[in-house]
Amino acid sequence: MNPPWLRNPPSSPWILFVPLFFPHPPFEVEQPWFSMYQREAIALPNSASGPQPRFLSELIREHGWDNLSEAQWREIKAVYFGMISRLDSHVGRLMDANTSKNTITAFFADHGEYLGDYGAIEKWPSGVNECLVRIPLLISGPGLASGTKSNALIELIDVFPTLLELAGIDRARQHTHFGRSFVACLADPAREHRHEVFTEGGFTTEEVKRLHTAPYPYDLKSTLPRRVPTSAGKVVAIRNREWTYVWRLYEGAELYNRIDDPQELNNLFGQVQYASIESELRERLLRWLVETADVLPDQLGARRPDVELPRPGQWHP
Repeated sequence: MNPPWLRNPPSSPWILFVPLFFPHPPFEVEQPWFSMYQREAIALPNSASGPQPRFLSELIREHGWDNLSEAQWREIKAVYFGMISRLDSHVGRLMDANTSKNTITAFFADHGEYLGDYGAIEKWPSGVNECLVRIPLLISGPGLASGTKSNALIELIDVFPTLLELAGIDRARQHTHFGRSFVACLADPAREHRHEVFTEGGFTTEEVKRLHTAPYPYDLKSTLPRRVPTSAGKVVAIRNREWTYVWRLYEGAELYNRIDDPQELNNLFGQVQYASIESELRERLLRWLVETADVLPDQLGARRPDVELPRPGQWHP
């Protein structure tokens, strides 16, 4: 956790990737982090209203989460917060050990956590709730704004081109991807980045058949897709400043007003007064799916020697 070369890093460019596991099920953490958060001060989880995807009720029933008391929910959240603080302390050790003055540091997660919201815990393949897709993202380094916070809409795929630009690497020489650098937001946190962001996940019922069951703590949840294949069905979602629209392959859609309901707990889908909004967001979602569909490879690869790329201005059927 404290490599010696970090205090005296090499003069040539280098990268350190640290895939820390916490916070992650099973929820447990040692002292002093276990007792760091007073249980009585912990807020209770948020409840949802309106139609919700089936996997939530199935997971709740399978695990008996609906039988947990308020004290048990607070205990779960307090332990989780302690795990986060333990993670923070280890990241701090790395930052303190690095003596380089020109290091760019990026800290981010792959997903969020229900932590009792919607009556559930952890995540789900077709779960695209706000608490799951809004993740921590911190970037620091020379020339970047310090101690500031940006409210820009950013996708995780944007981290890659951002780091390329910060490292002075020409992204045009890389493979085709749809991330957008947000370096401008790092210099000016008030800048906007995207007008809308997208999320996708889940599986088709045929893909579910190829999923494996898992041991504890995923033994119960890993059997649900096999028992109810549509519960992990494919899903796509679009978010802008005002709205979230979720389209599911096997279930009804969802619509949330992000201004009045920032945690996306009240599903408004199907209400007549929002029909035009649903139509507009569905059209934007379709456009994004087409815009980011399969593309021609940037260069011939050993895996596809039979593919001949068209020359500029040439149509290749």
